Amino acid sequence: MKLIFILIYSLILSATAWAHGDDDHGATPQATPMQQAVSSSESASSDFEILAQMDGETLTIYLNRFADNQPINNATLEVESGAFKAKLKAVASGVYQAPAAPLAKVGEHPLMMTLIAGKQSDLLETTLKVAAPAVATAPQTHIQSWLLIGSGGLALVLMLVALRRRGGNK
Repeated sequence: MKLIFILIYSLILSATAWAHGDDDHGATPQATPMQQAVSSSESASSDFEILAQMDGETLTIYLNRFADNQPINNATLEVESGAFKAKLKAVASGVYQAPAAPLAKVGEHPLMMTLIAGKQSDLLETTLKVAAPAVATAPQTHIQSWLLIGSGGLALVLMLVALRRRGGNK
C-alpha cells in the first residue's frame, strides 16, 4: 500500500517536468517599444499636440498638428523645467530632440514648451513622469531545469530504497 502511495505521489510531483508548448525557455524576452519608453507625457492645444519621451538622457518631442495629426516640420521648440532650458533640434519629420540629463532623474518634471510653427505659436504644459527602470530577471536555463528534474528523480530513488530496506527488516 505504501508503495502505491509513493508511486502516485511521485507521478503528481513529476507533472511539472512534462513538456508543454513550443516555449524557448533559454531566450531573453525582447521588450516592446512601449515597454522601453517608460517615461513619457503628452499635451495638446487647439493647434498642436506633442508627445514628450525620455530615452536615456535625451528628450524627444513628437510634434503634430492637432486637426489632422500631421507632423510639423521646421518648428522652433524650446522647453523649460525649473533651471533646465533647452532648444530642441529637428532630427526627423515632426521629431525634435535635445540632451536633457536633469530630466532623466526619477520623479515628476513639469515642462513648459514654447512652440513656433510658421505664423502659429503656442505654450504647452505637461508633466514628464520618469519611472525607475524595470529590473530584468534572468531566464531559467535548461541546466537549471535538468538539475531540478534530476534532484526530484534522485529523491524518488532514495525513498524507494529506504522503503525497501524498511520492509526487509520486518
